[in-house]
This record gives sequence, C-alpha cells and structure tokens, in this order.
Amino acid sequence: MLYLLIITIKKANMLIVISPSKTQDFSKSFESKTHTIPVFLKESQELITILKTYKLTDLLHLLKVNKSLAELNYKRIKNWNILHPEKKSKTAVLAFKGGAFKNLKAHTFTTSDFEFSSLHIRILSGLYGLLRPLDYIMPHRLEMGTNISNFYGKNLYKFWNEKITFELNRIAKENNFKTLINLASGEYFKAINTKSIDIKVVNITFMQQQNGAYKVLGVFSKKARGKMVNFIVKNRIIELSELKLFNNDGYVFNPKLSSEQEMVYTR
Repeated sequence: MLYLLIITIKKANMLIVISPSKTQDFSKSFESKTHTIPVFLKESQELITILKTYKLTDLLHLLKVNKSLAELNYKRIKNWNILHPEKKSKTAVLAFKGGAFKNLKAHTFTTSDFEFSSLHIRILSGLYGLLRPLDYIMPHRLEMGTNISNFYGKNLYKFWNEKITFELNRIAKENNFKTLINLASGEYFKAINTKSIDIKVVNITFMQQQNGAYKVLGVFSKKARGKMVNFIVKNRIIELSELKLFNNDGYVFNPKLSSEQEMVYTR
C-alpha cells in the first residue's frame, strides 16, 4: 500500500528590517553557497558617482571620520564596481560584523536558514538602500544619516525614502506579509515612510533596569536585536505572537510596557 505524505511548510507573515554595521569583514573564512544581487544597484552607482567627486578632505568631513578612515573609504569609493566581482564582494549578512551581526551568528546558518532569512529579512543601507541577507556588497561606509546632496534632496533620507518604502510594500504584497517588524535603529528606520507602508508596523524595544527604572541602552539593544533575528530564523517564527517567547540574555516580554505598535522586552 502506498501512503502519500503531505507536508505543509508554514510561511511567516512577517517582514523584518534591521540596520547594517560600520564594521565589516570581507575575508572568505566563511561564505554562503549562493548569493543574490542588490535590487538598487543602479541607485548605488548614482551615489558612488556623487561620492567620487569629493576630495579626500571633503570626504573626511562628510563621513565624520579620522584621516586614516577617510583615506580607506576614498580608495573604496574609487574601487567600487557595479558588477561586484566575487573576489572583492561578500554576502551582506556575513560581511557586516557589528554588535547585532555578531549576535545574529549568520555563520551558523544552514542552507534552509539562509532561504528563510532571504525571504523575511531586509537590511537597510545608506549605499544599497535595502539588502537581502545574501546580496553581494563591496566594502563601504555610508551611514543613512549622511548629508550628501543628490537629485532628490540634501540627504540620503530624501534619496531613499520613496524607493525603500515602495520596495517594502511590493515585498509585502507579493508574499502576503501582514506585519513589518522594526529591529533597526532610529537612524535607519527613518528611511522608511511609515505613513505609506501598507501593513502593520511593530517596533521592538529592549530595555535594561537601572536605579529602579527601565532605560534603552544602545550597546545592549544592538546585541539583543541580533539575538532576536537569530531566534526568528532558527525557530522559524511565523506569527507576531510567537515573538513573545523570546527570552535570550534574560530578556522577557513585558506586556505592561507594550502596545499594539510596540513590543517591549525588559531585564
């Protein structure tokens, strides 16, 4: 007798956005088997073209960095290639090495983990706009809050706002996502026009108790965001309510401080 086994694969109804990091590692110690191409490469080229007009001293002030970092990024800008050759590129989720990404631990992801994250996670970027985890990127430094004059205005928010918002709405509609989870910093989430987002937006906040009161401390929040992304991917979290189960590093969901628009975790 032949039995037919039907397996239903649950699909998450959430789209998660996170911030990139200034710290990057382009060594090939670990790399995914596949990669994708950023959606906004042409727009990235526009920004690179503008940046190439900057002198070294101008770039130092624009990026608000010291001389050695200005020199490094001056070279990066000159060497940036829209074709993203394999030897000079790396998948975004493995290239970023800031606090959030160290705790996201993408180097532990399986092939199915990468597939899940590529569908449900997007990384906001000053240079690339919106990245999938496996999108190829080249070494760069361009924070979203940078005041770089362009065709759309005097800063990157003017450049990216409409483009990123449109793309997020497109992704949500195509995949029937119901909720946009904000695990990004304030600087990067401002690149999204939340008034024009077609789905529910829920902000995630991590707070620490100090002197009898709860406070948001950036360094701890970055780590917690990374751990939550890892939790979502590894456990295939598909419903908003399941996020309440997150309890890494002593954090627990705090219903008293939470609302329909914000989920607060305290420790």
